[in-house]
Amino acid sequence: MRPVPLFWKNFFHGPSGLIRTFFLVLLLAACESKTPVKTPPVIEVDDYFNSLFERNGDGFTGGDGTYSVLLPDGRTVWIFGDTFLGTVNPDMSREKTDPMFIRNSFVVQDGNKMTTLHRGKTDEFKSMMIPRAVTDSGIQISEEEIWYWPGDGFIENNMLKVFASEFHQVDTGMWGFEWQGMALLSYSLPDLKASEIVEFPRDKTGDIHFGHCVYEGDDFTYLYGLWDSKAYVARAEKGNAEGEWQFFAGDDQWSEDVEDAVPMSDINGSEQFSVVKHEDKYIWVTQLGGFSKEICSLISSTPFGPWGKKKTIYTTPVPFENENLFTYNAVAHPQFTDNGKMLISYNTNSFVLADHFVNAAIYRPRFIRVPLEFIF
Repeated sequence: MRPVPLFWKNFFHGPSGLIRTFFLVLLLAACESKTPVKTPPVIEVDDYFNSLFERNGDGFTGGDGTYSVLLPDGRTVWIFGDTFLGTVNPDMSREKTDPMFIRNSFVVQDGNKMTTLHRGKTDEFKSMMIPRAVTDSGIQISEEEIWYWPGDGFIENNMLKVFASEFHQVDTGMWGFEWQGMALLSYSLPDLKASEIVEFPRDKTGDIHFGHCVYEGDDFTYLYGLWDSKAYVARAEKGNAEGEWQFFAGDDQWSEDVEDAVPMSDINGSEQFSVVKHEDKYIWVTQLGGFSKEICSLISSTPFGPWGKKKTIYTTPVPFENENLFTYNAVAHPQFTDNGKMLISYNTNSFVLADHFVNAAIYRPRFIRVPLEFIF
């Protein structure tokens, strides 16, 4: 062993060695305290956006779907599926209306102001998007028989375009509906007046529920859908989503025949999801299928995969002690990203319709903030 130099022996063991030792410890501690300690990213509940949708009347008081589109003038339009419009009492009970709910609605956010849009007069309770089969049939068909549930929306040629899936009630009960096809609806800006409905034939889309997610690239608009719990993607020339589509056929191959379409991943995901871009990477946000509480993110260098770095970013809590409740269909709202934290919503619902009239707080979107560094 090398001998300790005499200087250091005297430094620590001399008459003032104890004092020197004390100040050396303080010096080392001070140097150490200046070393930055990195705080791990934390997922937070977003109280502001949660409060925006805690509404008790004058329009929307509950819904699901929860897509959002940033409009050219800075407003955001929120696009909802089944929507309650009835009054919510102070005890959170909901007054029944006729019909009890409409099939879809828009809620326009202008700062803190929220304005609900649907067809007809305020007391007529008609959906914002109504299929041609209902409006043009010449016979009495109601939205209890045929309706649109909305998909994602986007801005194209100074119009708001919204995809919608058409469903028919084919059996009794809450789950007795069947998907029939899809359409693309157009709305003028800035007044959001209905303009056009383009229906897509089944030989174009197959059985895939396209339009449940849209990503606008530089050259293409990417149109995502789900079938058998797997996500598929098509693309159209940017500015012409109603035109010819190409379908992802694997290994960066594209086909004009939907029969060649293959899933872009083996993940079992939810019906509604999001693909967004951050810097040079793409983020796929999806809640796992089968009414899972797990919200996941995946990363890719392209809008169609391959997707990797799968990460569970949140496990949704059930808000009330009620075994009938479930959560589903998480989507991202990138226009509200703030301080590196992306806004993500998910829906809550009940398997029992009566629950929504006992407790109106069940059926509404809930919001979280996810740091992008957590995803990457």
